[in-house]
Amino acid sequence: MPTEHPNVVLSRQHFDLMADQYDELFVMHMRDYDITHEMILTMLPFSRESALRVLELGTGTGNLTQKLLDRFPQSTVVGYDVSAEMLTRARAKLASAGTRVQLRQGDISQMAFPGPFDAAISAIAVHHVPPSAKPILFHRLYAALRPGGVLVLGDAFQPATPALGERYRQLTAEEFERQGIVETPAYAEYRSRNSQPSGGASTHLHKYLQWMQQAGLSNVDCVWKHFARAVVYGERPAEA
Repeated sequence: MPTEHPNVVLSRQHFDLMADQYDELFVMHMRDYDITHEMILTMLPFSRESALRVLELGTGTGNLTQKLLDRFPQSTVVGYDVSAEMLTRARAKLASAGTRVQLRQGDISQMAFPGPFDAAISAIAVHHVPPSAKPILFHRLYAALRPGGVLVLGDAFQPATPALGERYRQLTAEEFERQGIVETPAYAEYRSRNSQPSGGASTHLHKYLQWMQQAGLSNVDCVWKHFARAVVYGERPAEA
């Protein structure tokens, strides 16, 4: 067994701790949460009736998973998450899906994915992969996709400059104020401890696009961006 990277250990501890509060914290307080999910699903170039086999990285409590199952009623999902506590909530939430969902605990930076998949998706998870493992992950995702399969990832990225990062924070605070979003006690507690390491290691957006191209993906692009969050897309070329 390889030694776990400190990022992975911290990520597991972080999400095990916040599993009970995750939906309240992110669904209620992250404006981009639902938009990120919608953009990921919108970029899947398949008909509603397609019998898709989908790989999901960072299943969390199963929110994106449920939306995908609803959008594509013939689909099946193999989902991974580092946190056993998060997966416990996801299994309860997705129980009615039965055999359409397989959830597995594991470190996606080390995992051999049981392809082929029609699509690989992820929402706000890949930045937790250790920095040195990120480029390798894109090669493994390419290998897990069938020819013609697609990769759609939403994630948190480093701002291009510190000045932009500060501006993004100001604009986000202003958006919350305009929308009347009030911090719940759970979110206030989360903010108070959020300065502690959580295993996150975000990088610049252009690096994701570069790594995707280097892995062999085509039609690579950033298809949506809002401040420091974005959705990226790429395709494994169809074989002749």
